[in-house]
Amino acid sequence: MLNRDEFFENFSITESYFNSTGLKWETLEEIYEDYIKIIPHLEKKADDFTFKLIDKESVHSVRRRVKKPTHLIEKIIRKGKKYVAQGISVDNYRNIITDLIGIRILHLFKNDWIFIHNEIINTWKLAETPQINVRPGDYDMDMLRKDMADLHCEIIIRPHGYRSVHYLIEADMGELNIDAFIEVQVRTVFEEAWSEIDHIIRYPYDIDNPVLNDYLSIFNRIVGSADEMGTFIKELKPKVASPHMDKYIELDNKYK
Repeated sequence: MLNRDEFFENFSITESYFNSTGLKWETLEEIYEDYIKIIPHLEKKADDFTFKLIDKESVHSVRRRVKKPTHLIEKIIRKGKKYVAQGISVDNYRNIITDLIGIRILHLFKNDWIFIHNEIINTWKLAETPQINVRPGDYDMDMLRKDMADLHCEIIIRPHGYRSVHYLIEADMGELNIDAFIEVQVRTVFEEAWSEIDHIIRYPYDIDNPVLNDYLSIFNRIVGSADEMGTFIKELKPKVASPHMDKYIELDNKYK
C-alpha cells in the first residue's frame, strides 16, 4: 500500500495541488496494486522486444525499461486533470498510460533510422502514426514532408530542439487479459546524449528557465552538427579509403 504522506513528500506534491486534480487517492491505490501484479509480464515483453531488435541492421544499442510503480502514480498526479477527464481507473489505465514499457533504440548515422523504421513497421502492429520530432532549421521542410508522406510518418517541429522518432506499438500479451502499449524512441547516439542532459537539467522545475534554455539550445545545435559531420564522413569514406588512398597521399605530398 502507498503511504500518502510519504509519497507527497518524496515527489514534492502539495495537498492543494492533488485536490485540484480531482483524483481520488483510493483510485491511485487500486492502480498501484494492480500494476505491481502485471510488472513481471511487462518485463518479459520488454525483454522479448529488445532481443528481436538488438542485432538488426543499423542498431547500435537498445535500452529498455518498465515504468516503476511510484513513477506511474506520480505521472498520473502530475497530469491529473487530463487523466481525470479521461475517466482514469484501474480498469483502463493501461490504455491511457502508453509508456508503461519504454524502448529506446540508438543508431550511429542519421539516415540509418530508415532500416530500423522498416523493421518496426514490418514486424509489429502500430497503434498510431509514427512521429518524427525535428528541430526548426534542420531540414528543408517541404522536402522532408514529401519524403515522410511516403513513409506514412507525421512531422512534429520541436522549438527546443528535441529530435527523435516515436512509435506506439500494441503489446500482444498472449493469453493474459492485459492491454498495454510499447513506446519506442529511435534516435542517434548524439541525440540521446543531448536528450539525457536536457532532461536532467530542465525537468521538472526548470522547463522555462531562459538561461538554461539558451545554453541547451546552443548544445543542441552542436549535436545536430555532429550528426551531420558523422553522415558526411560516412559518405566520404568510400571516396578516400584504400585502394584510392594512395593517390590522395601522393597529391598531398606533391603540394606540401
